[in-house]
Amino acid sequence: MENPVRTVLVGLGARGKKWARVLQDEEQCDVVGFVDLSEENLEWVRTTYETGPEKCYQNMEQALDETKPTLVVLATPPMDRFRQVMSVFEHGSHLLSEKPLSLDFDEGVRMVKAAEDAKLAFAVGLNLRYQHCVLKARDILRSRVIGGPRFGGYTYWRNRDGYSPDLNRFPLSMRQPLLYEQTIHHIDEIRFVYDAEVERVHSKCWNPPWSMYRDDSTVMATFEMEGELPVNYFGTWSGHTKIDQFLWRTDCDDGALFQYEFFEDLRIVRGSEGDTMEQVPLPKQELLVDDTRAMVSQYLTSLSDGDLAPEPNAKEHLKTFGIIAACEESNKTGQTVEMAEFFQKHNVPQDWF
Repeated sequence: MENPVRTVLVGLGARGKKWARVLQDEEQCDVVGFVDLSEENLEWVRTTYETGPEKCYQNMEQALDETKPTLVVLATPPMDRFRQVMSVFEHGSHLLSEKPLSLDFDEGVRMVKAAEDAKLAFAVGLNLRYQHCVLKARDILRSRVIGGPRFGGYTYWRNRDGYSPDLNRFPLSMRQPLLYEQTIHHIDEIRFVYDAEVERVHSKCWNPPWSMYRDDSTVMATFEMEGELPVNYFGTWSGHTKIDQFLWRTDCDDGALFQYEFFEDLRIVRGSEGDTMEQVPLPKQELLVDDTRAMVSQYLTSLSDGDLAPEPNAKEHLKTFGIIAACEESNKTGQTVEMAEFFQKHNVPQDWF
């Protein structure tokens, strides 16, 4: 494989602009094309990175035909993701896609199967796994310095302005925006940090009357994880004041772990009688940029080594995606969803997991 890797970025919205910065700075990347429907966004990339007009496209297929990239990064809304993903694989390119893969779990399974059949690498942009706070929490629980996790609670309470210029607008009108755009990150963090899988899901979703979002912006769920590890979850984008709140607490055999801010402020209490919190030191990190840098660098290194399942790989991500789809199903039926039955019903091959 060539080094740097010929790369095309599709999507230059709020998140796509961060991708552009990361890819332009990455030594292992040679960005040979940018794609966006908006001429304004293409003008932004031409001005910001002195990009020639020959590298800018409004049609993805034309860009792939003319640039013949080894890697495509998809930073587009999920509503048309299936068609785009399948086109990328038809053009013979490896793929790093933003989450969610789709709003349809069955489409996600078909995407992963297409990558496998084409022998192409397929990863998902779960950059929050690369936050220093998340990595440190995982290390602490794996070390068993305060024993193993026994139960947890995850609270994400936010008044999110969907019209903010630094955010994409499509969540305002999409189906289940919190579940598929935000909770999906939270569940992935929970699986990653606890190093355990969800066995059962029960969920309730709703939209408060003052919400600016067309569909449910609030999620309450219970996850029963393997090893008899229950986790209560509450998330919202529609808090009714400007006071936001975040707390992820994990009680363990011999202490507890607390995270008081979404991307930082990790504290540990040692011993079952402990009453003193110790601040866990964390390196500084530029939010949503440095974590993405680490993810991209790891992905490209794995790719250059011939690894067709680089982390965070899409096949493994189906576990998180499935939990989100199961939350939506539970909300509709009012019933608890057994994840083993869910995956079987959706024809996920047993050897994938």
